[in-house]
Order: sequence, then structure tokens, then C-alpha cells
Amino acid sequence: AARELGVNHATVLRRITALEAAQGVTLFDRPPGGYRLRPEGRDLLAALNSMGETVEHLERVLPTIGKGLEGSFRITTTDSIADLLMPRHLADLQRVHSNLHVEMVVSNIPMDPKRPDAEISIRPAKALPEGMDGRLAATMNFSGYRAEGVSADARWLGLAGPLTRSPLGAWQNEQPDEKLGFRADRFGTLARMAEAGLGPAMLPDFIGAASDALHPIRDSPTFTTNIWVATHPDLMRAERVRVVIDFFADALAADPRLPG
Repeated sequence: AARELGVNHATVLRRITALEAAQGVTLFDRPPGGYRLRPEGRDLLAALNSMGETVEHLERVLPTIGKGLEGSFRITTTDSIADLLMPRHLADLQRVHSNLHVEMVVSNIPMDPKRPDAEISIRPAKALPEGMDGRLAATMNFSGYRAEGVSADARWLGLAGPLTRSPLGAWQNEQPDEKLGFRADRFGTLARMAEAGLGPAMLPDFIGAASDALHPIRDSPTFTTNIWVATHPDLMRAERVRVVIDFFADALAADPRLPG
């Protein structure tokens, strides 16, 4: 730590001691041979890591401020990402690039470079399809959630429409029909149905965790996919497109609601 900060190790120890004294907490055990972070210090470490990622994001974004970046973009994404993740990042984009205008195109249809419906696509996928160029921004985890009083053995809510092509589609296809109840083609709708007690549901964790009425199901199956910020390779040559892609990729990478 001293080498990273460019200070003497005694300075680091003094700062740790001062922090603990100021906050009235003990963050480190001090066994012979070094310091060991206590369990209660891990939440603080996670918060500090998130702050560091945010600072790095700002360091990348600040040089683009005042460079005359302007124009209109159509950005397509899923309903879940659009409703829960994007508003905060769109507000940040507006503060940084006030002359940029964004039109959101919300659809759960997977990326198709042959039928682009927007300049930039922010979508979950294991890998970018051929004919797309972009950045891997974060991972997206799925697991089971249920309302209070709903048994994990109850009939599960199922996927319909484009959601059957999500990572959960293969899992659902393995379930007997009698284990599945109502279905929907939007994760937001599935969450509301689960909150109403209609059954447990497999949901993106950032949706399940945002609901006060839902509880994670212990030992439920879990799935992971990636979130990409992408465009057609020809558009990637334009500086303003690259700047917007980098902005949202960095923002999603630093979003504490996503595992990174």
C-alpha cells in the first residue's frame, strides 16, 4: 500500500489508526507479520473500490468535456436495463455532454447487425454477434426470487417471447410443463407477478434486489451473461460514437448494481 501511495509504510499505519479512531471502529486485526482486514471492513472495501472505479471513469470522461460533442443518437436496450439502470447514466451523460440528444429504443429482441434499429446497442449476450464492434461493460447475474409465503416448490413463473432466448431459456426448456405457471416476455412483468405471489421467478439480480417484496431463493439455479455496448464497425470509426460507447461502458462497469 505504501508503494502504491508513494509514502512511507509508517504513514499508512498512522492513517489507518486515525481512521479507526475517528470512526470508532476496528477495521484490521493486527497479528504478528501484518494486518488482516476484519469481516466488517469488507463492506467498506467494496464501497471504496466502487469509488475508485467512479474516479477512474471521471478521469476518462473529463477530457471529452467541452470538445463540442453534439448530435442525436438512438440507443437500443432491453426494458429491464432501460427502466432500472439507464436513467442514472443518461442523467450523467446530460451533465457531461449537454448537446447530445438520445432516443431510447426499448426492445428485448437480441442484437442483429443486419437489422440495426439504433446506432448503439446496450444488450446482454454471451458474446458479440459477428458484424458488431464494441466493449464488454459488465456481467449480469440471474437467480431465483419469491414473495413472502410463496414456496420455492410452487409453480415457477416462466419466460415467453424473446426472453426464451436468454440464458434462462435452456433452463426453462428442461423443466416439465407442470412446474411452470404464468409466463411473460418482460422481466419487469415477471417481477411484479412474483411480488403478487403468483410464483417464484428467475430474475436478473439487479431487478430482484431492487424489490422490497421479493427474497432470494437459497440454492436456486444461477446464470450469468455479459452486457455489451456495441455498434456497427463502420460507426465505430466516428469519434463521437466511440465517446458515447466508452461513456456507457465505463458507467455500467462502475455501476454497483452490476457485479462487474
